[in-house]
Amino acid sequence: MDALGRLLRAGRRPREEAAQAPRRFLFLVPSRAEGERSARLCADLAREAAAGAGAGQEAVRLVVLDGGDASAAAAVARSGAEVLVKEPPGPHKGAVLEWAVATVDRDRPGFLDSFDAVVVLDADLRLPAGWLAELKVPPGAEAFQCPVRGDGPPPPGAARAEAFSLAAALRVDDPGRDAAGLPVRLRGKAMGFSPRAFRLGPARATRTTAEDTEATLLLLEAGIRVRSLPGPEALEERAAPGRLAGARARWLGGHLALLLRRPRLIAGLLARRPRAALSLLLDVYLRPRALTLALVSGVLAASGVLWAASAVQGRGPGLLPGAAALGATALGAEALHARRARRVLGVTPEVPPVTASDLARMAAVWTRAAARGLLSPGAWHRGRDAGSG
Repeated sequence: MDALGRLLRAGRRPREEAAQAPRRFLFLVPSRAEGERSARLCADLAREAAAGAGAGQEAVRLVVLDGGDASAAAAVARSGAEVLVKEPPGPHKGAVLEWAVATVDRDRPGFLDSFDAVVVLDADLRLPAGWLAELKVPPGAEAFQCPVRGDGPPPPGAARAEAFSLAAALRVDDPGRDAAGLPVRLRGKAMGFSPRAFRLGPARATRTTAEDTEATLLLLEAGIRVRSLPGPEALEERAAPGRLAGARARWLGGHLALLLRRPRLIAGLLARRPRAALSLLLDVYLRPRALTLALVSGVLAASGVLWAASAVQGRGPGLLPGAAALGATALGAEALHARRARRVLGVTPEVPPVTASDLARMAAVWTRAAARGLLSPGAWHRGRDAGSG
């Protein structure tokens, strides 16, 4: 069902809307031991703010340092941004954003609500010239996800498969979901909100380290659909290949915790908004597709062996033909989706061709990540204990 839905939506685009540029922005940059990166991003924002001032736009930069790193604070201060320091640090970005909102509301009442848009940027992003001028939001949209692409070509191996997967998700799948009236999933980087939506989503996503998916579900509960913007693109620093497994282990562990810590939220959404909720949950929990498709292929091969053995022994095939047909349909739909996505994306240095070796390495990364995320003690991917709602 997920594979066929993605295939049917691939290449669709939302209808043209009279998008408009917000006038007053608050840019939040959560940062932990990333002072120089935060400073470079704030320099990009300062350049964009200066360019936007002539068009009547105002951009306020607020860097939230997770932990008292003096050198990081100094680097950010030199960039001209305001700094908030959270002590003690952690445990994750959702808690940091919740703390930032509480601190700003206490010390500067009404400050947050004076902005048209609150934009959360990760410290490892860079903004090309003209980024702010191109940022247009559809009328009535209270939450949006901007596209992000890797800065420079990825090296061979898992990074190439990752580059294609991210580009297909943001530039093919998300526009298709938006065109179908479905919410897109927040990716954690270059996402924006009205002040109300920021309070209802990211500032309440404190139970797990899957805070972006958690925030997406919380917004859906409040009747707010996250929209996909066609641009502008932010540039993401590519992770070192050796760090891919650790980041994905955190992702897997956080999403497992989301099932355990937010069961009432998930059940309520499935009851009240089944189409939107189911599409989001399938998008999350059928990932990673490199590993899922490898498992489906293995199941198909095993089904063939069992089917042949049943025929030799004269027994009926049971459910094997149906299961095999479903698996083959999923594999075929995924192959057609990848082909259609490649037509949309083209072949560029940032999204080069992906080989079977690249896919195998990506599956190996996810296998290691699954072992770490599911078998680790769990404290490193656990959010705040606050009930299970």
